[in-house]
Amino acid sequence: MINQKNKYVTCGQMKLLERRADENGLSYYQMMENAGSGAAAVIREKMSESGRDRDVRYTGFVSGYPDSDLPAVAETAAAPSAETGPMSALIFCGKGNNGGDGFVIARLLCEAGYDVTVIMVDGRPRTEDAVTNYELLLDMDVRILDMTENERALLESGGTPDLIADAMYGTGFSGSLKGNGLKAAAFIAKTRKHKTPPLVFAVDIPSGAGGDMTKEEQLDLNCVRADFTVTFHARKPVHMQSFAPDYCGEIIVVDIGIDQELLWYPRRRSGYE
Repeated sequence: MINQKNKYVTCGQMKLLERRADENGLSYYQMMENAGSGAAAVIREKMSESGRDRDVRYTGFVSGYPDSDLPAVAETAAAPSAETGPMSALIFCGKGNNGGDGFVIARLLCEAGYDVTVIMVDGRPRTEDAVTNYELLLDMDVRILDMTENERALLESGGTPDLIADAMYGTGFSGSLKGNGLKAAAFIAKTRKHKTPPLVFAVDIPSGAGGDMTKEEQLDLNCVRADFTVTFHARKPVHMQSFAPDYCGEIIVVDIGIDQELLWYPRRRSGYE
């Protein structure tokens, strides 16, 4: 599955692995849950390391992040005070499965005590699992803004958040950022110039880059620049390039439960339990 020399899989290989994992009992929904859960754990850890994490509550096992690896602050942090308030998270979600990962992140950060705002860049989600995770947010204390229905969504998102998660476009992106995606990327770029900028986390890949891209000129000129990129199962070719740190920041790989051997052997003997 993974290129053992360079530790990456192509986007085509990743799709094949996901399909075969689903056929063997690890559903696409569970993979999305594992991806969002792992990304949320990374976000909370990095926010803690930055000294900004004021209110976190550990809520259970996270795929790819065993209990022993989670920061101790996750269990011991105090509740938000009137002076500081909870941490604020602004999560940009696309209409596909990358956005679905973002909805999972939003749910878990809200459960951990974060003040969460979700901005749907291209309207409501279109894929089944993303829709399910979007609907889970409707009964939670999460603010949801839709850029396709509200031209002032970015202005109404509030002041500079403590963190931004870019879950707009995934590894299959090609071409250029347009419309609301371009506006959202410009907004993120602007916040990075603030005196106390938010930490920016890209989900799988910064929006404006494609997973199989190997040349910097292939990236959109307005590609999101992240402090951290959380990718799933293995790095993709773009993560391996010399220019990657300028856009991805620190790259962290999260295990989402896919068996490596499925690339060569379509059926596991034992299946997923």
